[in-house]
Amino acid sequence: MFTIDGIVSGFDTSGIIDSLLGFQQQQIDTFNSRKAEVATKQTSFKGIEAQLVTLQSSLTRLNRATNSVFDARVASSTNEDVVTATPGSGAIASNYQISVEQLATAHQVASQGFSSTTDQIASGDITFKVGDRAEQTININASNNTLKGFVNTINEQVEDINASIVFDQAAGSHRILLSSKRTGAVNSITVNSAQDPLSGVLPDFSGPAVQPPLNAIVKLGSGIGAISAEYDSNTVDGLIENVALELNKADPGGVININIEADTESAKEAVQGFVDNFNTIIEFIDTQSQYNPDTEVGNPLLGDRSASTIKNKLLTIVSETVPDSAVARLSEIGVDLDLQGKLAIDSAKLDQALKGELEGIDVKDIRNLFGLNGVSTSSGVRFLGGTGRTEPSQTPYEVDITQAAEQALVTATNAAAASIVVDGTNNSFEITVDSIVSETLTLNPGTYTTSELAAHLESVINSSSTLGVHQVDVSVGSDNRLSITTEAYGSAANISSLNGTAASILGFTGSENDAGQNVAGRFLVNGVEEIAKGTGRILTGDPDNENTADLRVEVTLTAAQINSGSEAELTVTQGITGRLNDYIRSVLDAETGLLKTVNETFESRIASIDKSIEQVEKLTESKREYLIAEFTALESIINELQTTGNFISTQLTSLGNFSNNKK
Repeated sequence: MFTIDGIVSGFDTSGIIDSLLGFQQQQIDTFNSRKAEVATKQTSFKGIEAQLVTLQSSLTRLNRATNSVFDARVASSTNEDVVTATPGSGAIASNYQISVEQLATAHQVASQGFSSTTDQIASGDITFKVGDRAEQTININASNNTLKGFVNTINEQVEDINASIVFDQAAGSHRILLSSKRTGAVNSITVNSAQDPLSGVLPDFSGPAVQPPLNAIVKLGSGIGAISAEYDSNTVDGLIENVALELNKADPGGVININIEADTESAKEAVQGFVDNFNTIIEFIDTQSQYNPDTEVGNPLLGDRSASTIKNKLLTIVSETVPDSAVARLSEIGVDLDLQGKLAIDSAKLDQALKGELEGIDVKDIRNLFGLNGVSTSSGVRFLGGTGRTEPSQTPYEVDITQAAEQALVTATNAAAASIVVDGTNNSFEITVDSIVSETLTLNPGTYTTSELAAHLESVINSSSTLGVHQVDVSVGSDNRLSITTEAYGSAANISSLNGTAASILGFTGSENDAGQNVAGRFLVNGVEEIAKGTGRILTGDPDNENTADLRVEVTLTAAQINSGSEAELTVTQGITGRLNDYIRSVLDAETGLLKTVNETFESRIASIDKSIEQVEKLTESKREYLIAEFTALESIINELQTTGNFISTQLTSLGNFSNNKK
């Protein structure tokens, strides 16, 4: 910085100027202090925002209408070495007695013995088939015509079989072991060879099975009326609704207790997580709003209206009642506000509520207390869910269905014969299901009645590895024509192009095709239409609807059940955590949210303070330049005066000397 200190006068010019400009510096310091206060408040509100986001995330598990945490189940087995159980959401809480009489096994067959793993295998094609699945063929040639080459080729090219070389100690020879990758009696291994016997040894798998293909046999109950069932897998679905059993070991006659009960721990954990996060934000706002009488200093949000508004609204919501619900308040299940304005859990009471031990309260009532829920007057219209944009109904919403969802259905052009012979000349086909073209599928050789052929055709199509979950149902009409129906509903469901050597015996020409159709309808709110879009059986409210935005219902009504008016009335209620989610969403909204407004106010104040500081700094600099110029001029004048003084002094001295010399 430019300085003129002590050039002539010896004055502390910089100190004098700084002292003269001290008021402006005090102004700048005051502005910076105000700016720091605003920034601190802004940071505190960022803390509130983070706490709200955390609270919102803990509401998701409580808000679900389907697959709700309150519908979760846990299972226990008295002998998990024999059987374990995995319940799905909605499994009925009960106790079951299970006996595992037999495990499902995979078919294993072995070849004749070979003296060495390098023995030469005959060249040519050999075909493998497991149950109803498609045949797969490998070719043996000079590159793979040893036991090891044969086994490696199977493992690389055949999906349904594992191959290995085993040593038969009794016979002192090596044998090729084929193991089906699929268990059950229907999944036996079939091997057909077209190899040249003159080029090597033909592997022969026609001997007795090393391990027969067996079904799992499970018995439910221990009384005279016990139910026995067989399954081709050791994973059993369907014996007990919504419960999967994993069979680990056979224990004929042994009785295992499987107990299905509500997963109260998961539900309690979800409630506890919500309570903890709720209390954290209340405590955060309280701490940031405190006044310390000892230091006489208030924390950043002391007296801040926006912070108080957020806190009071959160407390109000958790204290409100939920209309049209058997459980109207959180306090009825053991969650209530304490004297400090925080939520507290009566653990024993919450346990009782979740276990259904409180009179007049069941799991459905607790689910309604928390999230968004709906009750329909029709069993063919089921509430699935919504989002934060879905409004609770002041009066029931009407669901007006104009078109039922349909599956794709094709019927063969020609009738099938009463007795059909399938052999190598008429056993293959391809089919397109849901726009997916299958691999070449193969019917098992044999003689079938029409109904037997329909069942076999359905099994072969549904075993397709390419089609996967795109399943079909095959039936026979009174006119002996086969019909194929997709499992899926809606416009994405379709069937076409059944072609191949098997098409004619099935009655298909390849031209048959059909597509399903989506459900269509609308929602009516006090007689005013709100549009909806159908996908399969699901009808969803348009995102821009005023009341029914994102509302989802499943419609299982048939075309015959559709009438000219509304098919159902739907009462939608918003629970406590659903309301909290809506409020938090509104506060956090990037366009209109309260926190956006508060932050913009802080930014505006900081910008205004920065502008004031800039103005004072400009004024200070202007005054500094003025004072420097004045002091520079003063130094110049003093310098001139000193020069003049020195001249006069010199002249006077010269005159004195002259006078003395004259005397």
